[in-house]
Amino acid sequence: MKPLRFFSISALVLLIAASTAIDCGKKGPTIEQRISALQEKGVPDSVLADVKLYLYQVNAARKASQSGAMRTYGDSLKKGIVIAEAWYEQAMQANKPIVDRLRKSFVDRKAALSGLHLQDADSLLAIADSLIAKDWLVQARTKLESFDTIMGILVQNEEKAKEIRKKLIGTWKDVHELRPNPDDGYRWKAVETRIFKFGDDGSYEGHEEMHGQTEPYRKEDWKFLSWGKFDLMGDTIYQFITREKCVEQVYHFLDPKTNKWRREDQKTYDSTITDGAKDRFITFDDLKIAFDKIK
Repeated sequence: MKPLRFFSISALVLLIAASTAIDCGKKGPTIEQRISALQEKGVPDSVLADVKLYLYQVNAARKASQSGAMRTYGDSLKKGIVIAEAWYEQAMQANKPIVDRLRKSFVDRKAALSGLHLQDADSLLAIADSLIAKDWLVQARTKLESFDTIMGILVQNEEKAKEIRKKLIGTWKDVHELRPNPDDGYRWKAVETRIFKFGDDGSYEGHEEMHGQTEPYRKEDWKFLSWGKFDLMGDTIYQFITREKCVEQVYHFLDPKTNKWRREDQKTYDSTITDGAKDRFITFDDLKIAFDKIK
């Protein structure tokens, strides 16, 4: 960001005089509060460096009971805070048209987005608008300039997601065996089946089951069905699960003392999910590697 030029010296002198009069009259914000306010509004440290130095010198002189030095540094402090506040006022005037232009560009480009990409863009815009609403235009400009780069990525991801969605719609199935490492000396296996169905209307259905021995001392027989919605963020598929049904959930554990299997039945259920606890994601490339499209 280019440095801003200040207005005329005569105008600055009037501001300093006004500030001195205010400080000597009715009570207002302390110097510390005015410095903090400027920091929150995004005034850079380079502008506030002198003011902070004068404040430190005033406090040091006060502790040392050096009244003369305290008056000298106090006068410099009053002038310094006015200069910093004047810098911010000019920054406000200089940044407003730039902020307006950056925001309009962001909103115009946002029109090309949908779904998760649009949600992200709306969240970013809300951050900028909150700063604009407080007249923190220095910070708003910085944010919008950084968001401009992010918007470019969101637009690219939107186009990528549109292309992938055409290939994704349908039913994908993965059936694979879980086997031990032969070097371990164990002989067991289990079969896991996963079916993901992605609807053209954004609906999602899942079917997952496991049958067989998954570990030397463990057997699993379970089946879960799920329903919800899906969306894409670039090449990543997000599955938002709103209902899950456990059809079967039976486990067997081998007792090492008796060498006998103990059966443990767990409850089945059909639950509505509202907290996103079952949400997950998978990239389209990973889906293609592990699954086959069957419909």
